[in-house]
Amino acid sequence: MQLSISNLAKTYPDGTRALNGVSFEVSPGEGVVILGHNGCGKSTLMKCLTGLERPSSGRLVLDGIDITNASRRDLRPLRQRIGCVFQKFNMVGNLSVLQNVLFGLMGRRGIMASHALTASHASRMAAMEALDRVGLSHLAARRTDTLSGGQQQRVAIARMLMQDAEIVLADEPVASLDPKAGREVMELLWSVVRERGMTVLCVLHQIEFAREFGERLVGLKAGQLAFDQPASEISDSDITALYQTNTPKEAATDGHTINAPRAAQA
Repeated sequence: MQLSISNLAKTYPDGTRALNGVSFEVSPGEGVVILGHNGCGKSTLMKCLTGLERPSSGRLVLDGIDITNASRRDLRPLRQRIGCVFQKFNMVGNLSVLQNVLFGLMGRRGIMASHALTASHASRMAAMEALDRVGLSHLAARRTDTLSGGQQQRVAIARMLMQDAEIVLADEPVASLDPKAGREVMELLWSVVRERGMTVLCVLHQIEFAREFGERLVGLKAGQLAFDQPASEISDSDITALYQTNTPKEAATDGHTINAPRAAQA
């Protein structure tokens, strides 16, 4: 699935300009990682892509469809082709792992098809296959809130597989995990999307993961494009410049508080 972002801008009611003329493209099957300091506009960009925010100007074109000002009705069939994996796992904790995975069917087949009590045998088998792919089929009956963070993110990946998505938007998918679990989740996520030929747009703060998994790295700074290059061509000085401290107003935009990566602290 092709994604085209053209001269995208977003200004919030308080005057904060979160995005300022951002343009780049993601080709079908490509894996692109977005980097940048707190408040650079990464999360605003992802919110615009998922329809949670409307851009102030510019265009977002997904698979030839301009989604910038599309209605909810027009966006519904397109959203069914978009898989999302976020920092917050968005699990229903008091329900089983299997039920949470089945929820991935809701957008395409409705609530009855996605409920464990009314789902078809084929749907339940597909959910079990998705859980097996992420290594958690043995925990299908467990309450999701009894799992570790890494396991819950694996459930989120299995749920995404049930969507039969063509593009994956991953917003800091390993930010809340320890380094070991984070690496395992990144390896799993990237192997799954490669198997299915999915397009991936992933926001990361871990520079080592970005360089290892991303084919291209897109750097955002104060709402503008700082670089867009193959991962192998990004230097340490590029990273250091990208993570220089933003102003307090810029840092308020995305609502995240983390330490700058080591490359930025050198």
